[in-house]
Amino acid sequence: MEPTKKSLQSKASIAILIAGLAAFILYFVFFIDPQQVARTLVQTNLTIYSAAFVTYMLFTVCSTMVWRSLLSSLAVKITTRKAFLYTWTGLFFEATVPQLGWSAEVSKTYLLTKDANIPAGKVGASVVGQKILGMTITIIALSIGLGLLLFRYSLNLTAVLLIGIVLGLSILTLAVVYYISFKPNATKTLLRWAIKIIQVFRKSWNTQNLQTKAEELLNGFHTNIAQLKANPKALIAPAVYGVVGFIFEVSVLFITFAALGHPAPVDVVLIVFTLTGTLQTIGPLFFPELVMTLTLTALFGDPAIAFSATLLSRVVNLWFRLAVSCGALQLAGIKIIRQTPPNNNQPIGEVKQN
Repeated sequence: MEPTKKSLQSKASIAILIAGLAAFILYFVFFIDPQQVARTLVQTNLTIYSAAFVTYMLFTVCSTMVWRSLLSSLAVKITTRKAFLYTWTGLFFEATVPQLGWSAEVSKTYLLTKDANIPAGKVGASVVGQKILGMTITIIALSIGLGLLLFRYSLNLTAVLLIGIVLGLSILTLAVVYYISFKPNATKTLLRWAIKIIQVFRKSWNTQNLQTKAEELLNGFHTNIAQLKANPKALIAPAVYGVVGFIFEVSVLFITFAALGHPAPVDVVLIVFTLTGTLQTIGPLFFPELVMTLTLTALFGDPAIAFSATLLSRVVNLWFRLAVSCGALQLAGIKIIRQTPPNNNQPIGEVKQN
């Protein structure tokens, strides 16, 4: 039964990917002038464009430092190299697994816990803390972008409502994540609901062991989240790294427009980047390339430039990311496969003793 379910899920994911690609191609065929796109791409300044790859790498370095700083605040010491490896691995799952924006965090928690024998509660608290920080920065950027757009442009009501809905849902999601993270009773309630749902489909399954392990993990998670909250000064460094990392990541789109010879306004880039970034976290169902092209066309005005900018930016933050992160995934897998059983005297990952 399980292999059948996995097969159906795989086929569904492939079908969604094909549908997204088909929609993008159809839009290109019927609404874009291919010759104009070709002329625009040929004029791309490759020297400037190459800087986009550098800034994306710098974004991943900052993301690594955010995570490592949060782990350090929880008395967990890991090497920058290891944190960098698992950050890239998380980026692979984030780009390939249709989900609600948590595949990177789940993969990082699993891999580091498996590799370094570090309590899952500590790792989980660090990745959730990083997620909350990232969501906060994105919401602030989206709010600033929307404010600038309303001030500078006369947008139609539909566009304003769309951006407003995305912003509202982002704020709601952040509030829910924050509430669940800092309210142990809320997560315990969710756990009980999940177990009841499981029992409906698996009546013969003894869920007591699952509940015991889950409660133990959640207790560790909430203890470490409370530790992060109790030491605001320790969050300054991760916050700085997070803001700098966001600037590097959004710079990919700025540099892409500059390479095309058409610098884009800050408000346009912020809106397009945060809007498409928010939508693509739930997988390819929302066709991020199509959404990005349509939004750029509406705000920038030139379909050929919008389409070209979308293609070039996605080469960096999708295909380049997939190539590098796939290699990181292979290295992470080999590392864990070759790992010897944990030794109390010589742990692979070190946890500081208070």
